[in-house]
Amino acid sequence: MLRLILEASTPTVTWAWARDQELLQSGTLPGTVAATLIPSLQKSLPDATPADQIIVGVGPGSFSGIRAAIASAQGMASAWSCPVVPIRSTHAIAQQFPEVTLLGVFSDARRGDLFATYYTNGKLSRATSVHPMTELPQLLSCCTLGVTPDGLAGIPKIAQPSALHLLASLTTQPLEPDLALTPLHLRPAVTPPR
Repeated sequence: MLRLILEASTPTVTWAWARDQELLQSGTLPGTVAATLIPSLQKSLPDATPADQIIVGVGPGSFSGIRAAIASAQGMASAWSCPVVPIRSTHAIAQQFPEVTLLGVFSDARRGDLFATYYTNGKLSRATSVHPMTELPQLLSCCTLGVTPDGLAGIPKIAQPSALHLLASLTTQPLEPDLALTPLHLRPAVTPPR
């Protein structure tokens, strides 16, 4: 299966082109997903066969980056007649720490909250949930190791997701059939006052 994998949950947007688990090519986008994805792929893969599947990291993370990656993937999937499949961006971070008994991946959910996702020996053990930032010390006390892609205060270990790590995670993490192809947001939008 020929796959394009996009990871845009952090400011460093990455992509990977792979046949099954074999990496064929990868790269980092020099700007926004919308402005540079297609030109970057055309430059790097000028004679590429259309993908059989496009996998997109859906966060948690940069809501705008993830939305742009999903929209770009849907446009390419329409042209290529292939499915777009969501995957948790945190899988890419867990892939970097498979030996950790209980890994907590924490990211800034804004408005005084944080996202927490837990992995046991590299496998998802507790799906992403939202917590008040004041609960961070308690959440960290439950982990063998806590990491963050955002540089959250109180978490010294920083780890970034990447398309390469998402590709590697496909060997250890099954795709989640019920995961929606939308950014992991997990709370209702705030209605502006009238």
